[in-house]
Amino acid sequence: MDASSSSNRVAHPGPDEDAPAGLYDIFRVGSAMFERPSTRRTFRLAEAAVRGIAGCTVQSAYVVSHGRLTRYSGADDHDLDLLVEACRGVNGVLTLGAGWIYALFFRGTGTVRGALAIQADHAPTGPEVDLLLALAEPTGAALAAADVISRERRQARELRRLGQAREASNRALAATIVQLNAQQSIREAIVTAAGSGRGEDRIVEAVSTVTQRPVVLQDSFGNDLAFAGARDPAIVPVGNFSAAGSAPAGWRVAPIRSGGEMLGAIGIYDPDDGRSDDDRFAIEYAGATLAVELAHRRNVAEVELRLGRELSDDLVSGAGPPDALARAEALHFDLGGLHRVVLFAWEKPTPNGVDVSAAVRHQLATMHVPALISRRAQMTLAVVADGHDLSQLYQKVSTALSSTRGTIGVGGSCTASDLPRSFAEATRALRIKAESRQPLGLSNHDELGLLRVLDMSEDGVRLERFIDEWLGVLIVHDLQHHADLVLTLTAYLDAGGNYDRTSAALVIHRSTLRYRLQRIRELSGLEINDPEARLNLHVAVRARAALNDHFR
Repeated sequence: MDASSSSNRVAHPGPDEDAPAGLYDIFRVGSAMFERPSTRRTFRLAEAAVRGIAGCTVQSAYVVSHGRLTRYSGADDHDLDLLVEACRGVNGVLTLGAGWIYALFFRGTGTVRGALAIQADHAPTGPEVDLLLALAEPTGAALAAADVISRERRQARELRRLGQAREASNRALAATIVQLNAQQSIREAIVTAAGSGRGEDRIVEAVSTVTQRPVVLQDSFGNDLAFAGARDPAIVPVGNFSAAGSAPAGWRVAPIRSGGEMLGAIGIYDPDDGRSDDDRFAIEYAGATLAVELAHRRNVAEVELRLGRELSDDLVSGAGPPDALARAEALHFDLGGLHRVVLFAWEKPTPNGVDVSAAVRHQLATMHVPALISRRAQMTLAVVADGHDLSQLYQKVSTALSSTRGTIGVGGSCTASDLPRSFAEATRALRIKAESRQPLGLSNHDELGLLRVLDMSEDGVRLERFIDEWLGVLIVHDLQHHADLVLTLTAYLDAGGNYDRTSAALVIHRSTLRYRLQRIRELSGLEINDPEARLNLHVAVRARAALNDHFR
């Protein structure tokens, strides 16, 4: 049995508790129990009546909980609890300690509802026991009524809770239906816009109408493809939305991707970040729809790129297909003039995920340079029309890719039939730049000067090796002793071996020049006036000067 708090003890009877009790008193107690039926009040009245009937005291009160008697009040007494439980609902005397102890059970609706363990110094008289048994009837009925009322109250509370939960569910369902209807309207507006023939413009207009805000669509290079809403100069976006952290103030940007590739970005002007859920849904759904539009645009460009790649590969390989002119015309490229081959080698992947070939294609188109583009494993090849300024090409491609880690090699001008030579020149210019002390940037074969003739890397003899072979000892000596022997030799060879012109050029005395030339002979072991040695030395100093100038 489980005992409850002692604060639940049955109250003692009132001032007239010593008055003898009779059946009328039992009736009156029963009536009082039914005025406001509750377990606590019923036990309190029953305890008062027991005292009035036989002068007994209540040791413990019990109620039935989950089919078994449980202590309701009274001091903890495990032995007493076991004795009462052993009676199994039958009234009777308990053999426990001194005096008279009696278990009085209360039944209601045919079921035991509770019990009292009462004690007296002497056993009550027969009439008093009859009155106690009479008291058990209304007490059991009152406990049953209290249980019913308590159960009804719990059910009422549960019904209220369920009703409130259903009302909340109904409100949530109604809100969801409203939201779904709104989203369906947004979807229909965007789908209708996408099928209008001017998909990108109409989709952006639809989003602007839904959100009541300016909306802009950019490609992956930051070019505006569509704009809708008030074109206030203060809010017109500037910059590439696709580049990380570059969105102008007040604009909220959502990237548009397909297969992990950046296709562009859609931006909405929302300086206070006050977009509703419908606004966010419109941007999200429009982005997904625009991804299809932009992917289609990209696929068309890929087809053109593939056709251009095949043609440009044939041209630089020297195959010279008979239908080259017709294929070029289909790609809107004129093969009749002069052209150059341009090679692009860049880090991969690029920081902003933009494809190098796509960036090259876009930038050449922006510069109005006709080109055939070919994407290769390690680089991008472009056959471009000659006569265009390419000096800003490296900077433009770097901006498009958000990366300066790239090298561009430009071949010489030629006709379509001589493009293999331009390709070899572009390859040489790219390699020389990549192997220099400043490997990033643009290298034009036309500007290599002496390096165009001296670069023999493809045959296995590097220019640096040639210079080191003829000038290495003198270069090391100059570095270690802060001398000018290489400069002296250069001036001497440039002056054709004339002492006076050499001395004047170096602003030194003839004896000083004579001493330096002797040191050059001693250190190099060469006779500088020997025609073959003189030629190789002159080429070496000129090549070194050209290298230093080109890679400065």
